[in-house]
Amino acid sequence: MRHSRRKIQVGQLMQSVLFGFVLAMGLLVADPAGVSFADQSLPAMNVAYRDGKITSIYETTFQIDHRTFSFAPDAVILDRHGDELNASALRVDVEVKYHLLKGSTDKIDQMIVFLPE
Repeated sequence: MRHSRRKIQVGQLMQSVLFGFVLAMGLLVADPAGVSFADQSLPAMNVAYRDGKITSIYETTFQIDHRTFSFAPDAVILDRHGDELNASALRVDVEVKYHLLKGSTDKIDQMIVFLPE
């Protein structure tokens, strides 16, 4: 009886080790080290963006679909690939997606600019 109980314990241990190995291999395959940050979807895409087209650009403000906006002090401006841009990259007739600063109707805190390629 003692010998069969030992076999059961060893069998359970082997099963646990095998399960752990399979789980670890699954995690390695699911998240390969070769994936770069640029290949991943943008975290900013989880934000509810509005669509529009830049219709005018002024010294400190600009218009999207003829509505006047300005950037919040810590605004993030990205291109379609997730690379950061300066406000000087904005052009009239360029499509954008933008997010308004919480509690504001005219301050943009995040923008994705779809420059022609």
